[in-house]
Formats: sequence, structure tokens, C-alpha cells
Amino acid sequence: MPSSSTSGASVREIAGRLMERDHWTPERLAAHQRERLDGLVRHAAARSPYYRGVLGPAAARANGVRLRDLPTLPKATLMEHFDEIVTDVRVRRGSAGADPAGSRLVGGHRVFATSGSTGRPGVIVYSEAEFAVWTASHLRMMAAMGVTSAMRAVGIGAPSPAHLSRQMLADAAAGRSGAAPDLSVATPMPDMVAALNDYRPDAISTFPSTAALLAEEQLAGRLRIAPAVVAVGAEVLTDDMRRRIREAWDIEPHQAYLAGEAPLIASTLTGRPDMRLWEDLLLVEVVDADDRPVAPGVPGHKVLITNLVNHVQPLIRYELTDMVTWSPGPAGQPFRVLSSIEGRNDDIITLPTSGGGEIAIPPVLLRAPFTTFPEVKQFQVTYDGDELSGRIVLRTGSPPDTPARVRTALTRELRKTGATPPPITIVPVPEIPREGGPAAKYKLIKNNPR
Repeated sequence: MPSSSTSGASVREIAGRLMERDHWTPERLAAHQRERLDGLVRHAAARSPYYRGVLGPAAARANGVRLRDLPTLPKATLMEHFDEIVTDVRVRRGSAGADPAGSRLVGGHRVFATSGSTGRPGVIVYSEAEFAVWTASHLRMMAAMGVTSAMRAVGIGAPSPAHLSRQMLADAAAGRSGAAPDLSVATPMPDMVAALNDYRPDAISTFPSTAALLAEEQLAGRLRIAPAVVAVGAEVLTDDMRRRIREAWDIEPHQAYLAGEAPLIASTLTGRPDMRLWEDLLLVEVVDADDRPVAPGVPGHKVLITNLVNHVQPLIRYELTDMVTWSPGPAGQPFRVLSSIEGRNDDIITLPTSGGGEIAIPPVLLRAPFTTFPEVKQFQVTYDGDELSGRIVLRTGSPPDTPARVRTALTRELRKTGATPPPITIVPVPEIPREGGPAAKYKLIKNNPR
């Protein structure tokens, strides 16, 4: 993994200070958020030509900023106005885009490629100090999941050094006793199994798809480890993946909600199924299609993130196309929680209805039928505007009529929504490749119009 100038000791010290915030009162958190938001807006208006233009020069002296009065920032706008948004004149889109390895830029900043749930490429810049805070936030998260400094932990991230997870896992591991194996999701499975059998980790952090594949290896007897914690993020954690992890190690997987633009948004805690929003590091608005706040328990249309840590590339009310549902946190706790996340990485497809209209089909509805087919090891569904095609990886000994039964189940699920099902083909394949780009994620539901 790439080396880091951020020492493990300094990151652990920052993590300790972040953990102290877990005991804040709601009033203390609110005061912190107001102070950080005011400072961020003043900095952006003073140092960013883009924000100076959209906020006005008076914002450089603002106090008591109201978040809802600020403009939103779609990813397309971020990339179109990259040079005007960043606050360090030494960082330019050309130099950032020309550095695919994710090495430090002039001024000591790091650059990462991101695609997120939109599939549109982006470039995100972090100073070393900002990156250290976010790395420390991951140590804080793992501690909340039950991981101690004495545990043998391993991270299995993206293969590209240009991906944030690759560098963050390296920095988080700095200073730990016992060198963990250098693995990525692109490591051949036999090699990964051998390395993990040798290392015998107590905690694993990786993508859900990789955790599920490792669970398969454990159930088959080739992998012989006993992790106490399995933490997953960045992809959809399906019910089938969760079941396999539970069967393999008799534990419930922890889940993290993160993005390249906000490396930790929410995560589960020991003994709780919902996900704590880390609102001392960012402001999270769950909104409808018109950017209006939605009530607790109501799924939002998108998420607006205001990153309270990053100042080199200010992200104020930045749009993420994820559909989440929030609720108040437990009594006395300052942080809200997310009860569900939908749309992570997968596409929403639109189908015609029998009445001549159209209906949007959430990814969860297309994933649901596969939960009833234990013989399907992996799947991917693609819609090209005319036909729905599915690729499935079958377990050894699966009934030969499995593709036909999957097609029937998908057709039945679509009809329940009122949609007119398009022609559906299901094809068994030996494997399903990961997506291109530095993240190398799996995408289960793809909308690829011709």
C-alpha cells in the first residue's frame, strides 16, 4: 500500500479526541456544528472564487449561517468548477486528473478518484491534516464496533492506489503490532485465503461482496479463521450476503455508509442494528427531490452532505444520490441514526406501466427475488432500455431450471409494482467482473440505456 507521512501515533491521538465527542450532549454538538459551519462558509467565501460568487462577498464575515439558505452542490458542478472551488491555487484539475496513482500533490494534498452512486467520475482533494482526521474517524468507528488495539485487523480495499480506501486502510494500520497481509479485492481468492489463514485476523474490513465470498470459502472449509468483527461498506449489503456471513462466523456484520467526498457518514455500533450519523464531522440533510427535509422514518430522495473537516475543497450541501431513512438517536444521545440505506452504487431503472405511464423501480425490488434462491452465488441485472438481462453465478449442483425460475420471479416482482415487465433473459456465467475504475466495486443493478 502507499506509504504515508501521517504517523500512526498522531492518527491514534486524533481518534482519542474524536471519541471524547461520543459523550457530548445534543446542545454541545449543535454549538460545535454552528461554529464549524460558520468557519467553513467564511473560509470558502474568502478563498474560493466559486463560493464567493454564489454566496456573495459578505459571507466571508458571516456568523449564524442557516444551512438551508445555502446553494446545493451537484457532482457535475463540482467537477465543472473544480479550479474555482478549491481554495489552494496550486491545485488545478489538470494536475489532479493527471495523478491517477493518488500520490501527494503540490502543497502536500492527496487526490482521489471517485464514482459514487452516480457512476460519474470525480476528483476529491484532501490535505494531510484533513486526511488524518478521516483516518482517525475510521479508528473511532472500528472501536465502536468492538475492535481493540490488541486485535489483529486486516483491511481488504480497492486495488487502485488512487482509491481512498487503499490509502486510508494503510494509514489506519500504521503502528499496529503484527504486519497484516497486503490484500485488495482484486487479490486472487486462493491467495487471499492462504494469507488470511496464516494471519488469522480478529477483525476484517472490506466490501460486502468480498466478505460474502470469504464466507463461502469458510463454509467450504478452505478458509479457517474466526473473526470477532466483520465490517463492510461502499457496496450494497444484501440479505443473502448478511446470511452467509452470519452462517460462516456466527456474527452479525457491521456496516459503514461512506463516500469519497465524506469518508465516514454513518456506521453501526456494537449491539445496535441502525447506523449512527457522525454529525460532529459533517452535516447530513435527508431531503426530497426539491431539497426539502423529510420527516423521520420517511425515505429521502437524496442526501446533502456538508463536510465540516475539508477546507481545501469545500463541500457544502454536496449531493449524494442515495436514498436513506433517518430517525432520532437513542434518548440522551446527540447523534441521529439511519435505519436504512438504498441506492448505494446501484441504479434505479424506469419501466413503462400498463396505463401508459412510467414507474421508477428501486434496486431493492430487483434484488429481492434473489433472496429466495440459495443456489445463486452472485448476480447482476442490467437494463438497456428494451431488455432486462441477468447474469448469475450458480453453486455446484444447482438445478438446471434455476435460470428459468429466476426469470419467473423477476417478472412476478415487477408486475407487483404495476410495471409492464420487459423481455428478461437470465444467463449462468462462471464469474461477474467488478466495475472499472479505481474502486473496483460490484454493481448489482445497472441501467445502461442503448
